[in-house]
Amino acid sequence: MSHSLAPPKHRIAWILSLSAAVLVVFLLFEQVIGRLGFDFIVYYEPSSVALERRLPLEERENPEFAIRTVDDFQDLEFRAPTVLMIHGDARTEIEREYLVAEFERGTVMIFVNVRPDGVADILDPGIVSLAKVTDTFPPPFYTLVVKNAEQCPGPLQPNCGAFVVETRKFVGFAELTDRARDALDRRMRALLTPTATVVSPR
Repeated sequence: MSHSLAPPKHRIAWILSLSAAVLVVFLLFEQVIGRLGFDFIVYYEPSSVALERRLPLEERENPEFAIRTVDDFQDLEFRAPTVLMIHGDARTEIEREYLVAEFERGTVMIFVNVRPDGVADILDPGIVSLAKVTDTFPPPFYTLVVKNAEQCPGPLQPNCGAFVVETRKFVGFAELTDRARDALDRRMRALLTPTATVVSPR
């Protein structure tokens, strides 16, 4: 008796295998980002930010974290970042349309010293309802948000696609980079997971 897969099962197995292969390639690529000199996080911190309110320079220059600091909006646009980090003191210097467009395409967004309600005013009102922040953090802290544009069109809402909304105290770039990579990994896993196709009734 033949044990060959039926065509539908064969297609599902092929899709899952391909998804797993792409995920492995993505994870391997992530590990060598810093060594090859790619920008993983592009951080907008212009000279208008007061010196005492800036994040420390020493750790962010570690090539393992692949952080690029820019102080010019045109330079920021040119980078097409995987993770976009904005210092809260400079968020009004960036066009809101640009920030919303990056968020909509699935870029991981990090706002330094901005609570979820402030991020919601910029990106998406639904962020407030999804944020679970009970602590009040003194600066420096950051709010990280990302959504899977393919699975959650429109405003963020519960049970809609993949999303991450979290606020954390800044303890160093190593921890921040780990959180950004985890958020990106969750987004990619959701993107690669096959979803059921809704068929409209005739």
